[in-house]
Amino acid sequence: MKASLVAVIIAGGLLTSGPLLAARHHGEFNHQQNSAAQNQQKLRVVEELYEGFFNRHDISVAKKLIAEDYKQHNPFVGDGLTPFVDFFSQHFKDNPGYRAQIFRSAVNGDLVYVHVKYQDSAEDRGTASVDIYRVNNQGKITEHWDVNQQVPEESANNNTMF
Repeated sequence: MKASLVAVIIAGGLLTSGPLLAARHHGEFNHQQNSAAQNQQKLRVVEELYEGFFNRHDISVAKKLIAEDYKQHNPFVGDGLTPFVDFFSQHFKDNPGYRAQIFRSAVNGDLVYVHVKYQDSAEDRGTASVDIYRVNNQGKITEHWDVNQQVPEESANNNTMF
């Protein structure tokens, strides 16, 4: 009888804690799903910047996606939305064939990483870049870092930079 009572207590405990464990696990899964969805939304913000702003030269896209107090780490562009737009507006005028192509991307928290080829024209060998953007939960780009390297005419290996 004592063994049966212990078995009932253990079984009862499992039955009452099972839904709690399932809810906890389900909550973690939903958190991972939400996190993955947020990551995709942040990546889409950066992809939209490339397609609309860098490739179509649509200034309104930058105004929609970049925060007014945008912090810039590229030494050739000032902080803020206006210096960013001014810099690229002039660059687009000087280089109407300017394009950017994303080859790889990754998201880690609020940071979006893209491996990009920038070209001033179709004839330009281009620049290989890794751009890092901080994207807030409101879908605004708030900060940017980049590392750039001109694509050389010749390489010491048979691999491409992309």
